[in-house]
Amino acid sequence: MTEVQMTRGYADQLRASMEEHAALPAISFPEEALTYGDLARRLGGVARVLADAGLQPGEVLALYTSDKRALLLADLAAMLIGAVSLPLNERFTEPEMRYYLEDSGASLVLTDDAGRATVESAGAELPTFRGIIDTAQVLEAGEAPLPDAHIAATDPAFILYSSGTTGRPKAVLHCHDNLAAAVTALRDTWEIGPDDRLLNCLPFYHIHGLSFCAHMMLLSGAEMVVQPSFHPRRTLEALCDCTVLFAIPTFYYSWLDHRFFREMAPQLGGVRLFTAGSAPIRPEVLPELEEILGRPITNRYGMTESHVITSLPLGVSSLEGSCGVPLPGVEMRIVDDADRDLPVGETGQIIIRGPNLFRDYRGRPEATAEAFADGWFHTGDLGRLDDAGYLYHCGRCQEMIITSGHNVYPPMVEKVLNALPGVRESAVFGLPHHRRGEMVAAAVVCDGVKLTEQEVRAWCAERLVDHSVPVEVFFVEELPRNTMSKVLKRELRERWGGPGSST
Repeated sequence: MTEVQMTRGYADQLRASMEEHAALPAISFPEEALTYGDLARRLGGVARVLADAGLQPGEVLALYTSDKRALLLADLAAMLIGAVSLPLNERFTEPEMRYYLEDSGASLVLTDDAGRATVESAGAELPTFRGIIDTAQVLEAGEAPLPDAHIAATDPAFILYSSGTTGRPKAVLHCHDNLAAAVTALRDTWEIGPDDRLLNCLPFYHIHGLSFCAHMMLLSGAEMVVQPSFHPRRTLEALCDCTVLFAIPTFYYSWLDHRFFREMAPQLGGVRLFTAGSAPIRPEVLPELEEILGRPITNRYGMTESHVITSLPLGVSSLEGSCGVPLPGVEMRIVDDADRDLPVGETGQIIIRGPNLFRDYRGRPEATAEAFADGWFHTGDLGRLDDAGYLYHCGRCQEMIITSGHNVYPPMVEKVLNALPGVRESAVFGLPHHRRGEMVAAAVVCDGVKLTEQEVRAWCAERLVDHSVPVEVFFVEELPRNTMSKVLKRELRERWGGPGSST
């Protein structure tokens, strides 16, 4: 990264990239294909729609829609006028949306017919919420010049939600400078350029699909092919004409279940980079995958607060289980509970610092200060280093569950469970699952009432996004606790920690 790039934020670099690569293909949506020049003119029109709706610099625009084209256009246009983008899962329920809108202080929400009632109900009594922008307004916006807005490198760019040590979702605020630093480091590490076509069927409410891929490739001159979601055959067919795949392990597991994967593999000769992230690939299937694909899968490690932290070098196999070395500009240490450096081979907490890191947990100065103790960001993840400086991820200090690449926060699920009549208390934890990586499980203590697993899951399904609904429910007489009355979830995982079901 050059000195000039380091002093320019994402909005400025995006403008420059769209001008430099104006004639090159930028994004291929199912509905339309845009060159970089087309994209600039479309974003000018969308920016005008947002401004006409009253969105001001520094205000938060929540994005609550399954329309990936509308979401991405609004996300980029919001950043170009100095507003703050907040992508949210379109499957969030009304109570969940109320929490995110209130906590973020969102002023406006982009949504569609499917989400309008949920947003109106969630925002009804929130003082900061002013109204809705319909996705049709974004999709039908005419072309216009890009807005003449001064965006400082240190201005806020976008928010995504993550989990702290308590599991309560926190607003992770990224600014234009750290966003630019993070995505250019990844671009240069993976050598993404104008000759590349990136396939992206990941959701845009997650940092993997939105920032690691979309925000990054727009500064490279590459083209991104967008699919609404992963589909085993359709995604594989599209990949035949691409050079880079952004994926989570469940994509690969799904392909292994289909005969056509081996049959079509010879057509993937143009794919130079298969990536994996958001959860580790099961080591027992890696040899078969790499044998079928004919090249290594590039494992990496990252998180919402930091973007990508480490990556395997291009062409290096994941078979040993490593997630690689730090990206340029990232410093990393493995420490004990007192933040003392540990020797090579010993497991401890991963802490990092660098220009890629988020600015703060919005509205939570104490949580921010705790996370950045002594100037190093404490990831809450466990890892070890080998003699060559390669990182091996060893689990999480936190209780967060990652299922099919989605973060699940146990306290939010427990709150729903404990509201069910007949439930005295509950504990939510993750168990291994052969396809999802982890599945959500719950231990439930009843209060003199006999409940069934089906009743518990139905209650949750009405109040939680689908990936947060427990797959397994275990009824127990009491929860294991230590002397300080803290529930010992480790014992619950050990008790039921065999291979997960295939549901």
